Amino acid sequence: MSKPPKKLKGRPATDARGNSTWKWVGESGTEVEMERVKALGEGLSLESPPQKVVVDPYNQPQGKERTKGRSLDDMRRLDQEMKRGHEALVKRLRQPTFRERDLPPTRRMRLRFDDRELLVDEGHSSITIGRAEENDVVVTRERVSRLHVRIELSRNKFVLIDQSTNGTFVHGADGEETFIRRGTLQLTGQGMIGLGRRPGQGSAYTIRFSCEEV
Repeated sequence: MSKPPKKLKGRPATDARGNSTWKWVGESGTEVEMERVKALGEGLSLESPPQKVVVDPYNQPQGKERTKGRSLDDMRRLDQEMKRGHEALVKRLRQPTFRERDLPPTRRMRLRFDDRELLVDEGHSSITIGRAEENDVVVTRERVSRLHVRIELSRNKFVLIDQSTNGTFVHGADGEETFIRRGTLQLTGQGMIGLGRRPGQGSAYTIRFSCEEV
C-alpha cells in the first residue's frame, strides 16, 4: 500500500465489498475523497481550482516596456489612417472617368413653319418634310415631293437629306445660298429652307431653322 501524501493522515479501512483501502483525513479532520487525494499527490491544491488566466490585449509587453496608453495611441493612429483611406477611395470613385470639357455640347434645332415649331434633338432625332400626310411637316405646294427632305441629328450634327425631284434651297444667315438634290448638307447656325424653289422672307412656304447648343 502506497505511502500517504503529505498533509493527510490515513488509516486502514474496508470498503463495501470488503476490500482493504485507506481513508484520508485532512488537517481540519474532514475526510477527503480519493480523487482529491490523487490530485494532491500530483501537486495540485485542495483548496480551490486553478484560476483561468485572462490575457489583456491592450497591455501586452513588447521589448522593455509597452503600456496600455501606447496601445490606444496605436489604435487611434490606425483609425485615422483607415478614415483617410476611405475618404481617398470615395473621392476617387466620385471623379468622372472623363473631363466634362471633353464632352460635346448638347445640341438641338428649332424648325418653324406655318405657326408651328418643332424640335430636332436626342429625344426626336429625325423629322420628315413633304407633301404626304404622314410627314412631320406637310407642305402642299407644287414642286414639293411626297417625301421631300429629312432632317436628322447624326453624331451631334444636323444633316439635311434631300430625296426630292426638284431639290432644296438653303439660305444661311450670312446670305450664302446652297442648292442640293439627292444629297446631304450639314445645317449650322440659322437660315431658311425652300422646297423646290428659293425661300423668301414673306413666303408662307418657307421653313426657318435655328441650331442651338444647350
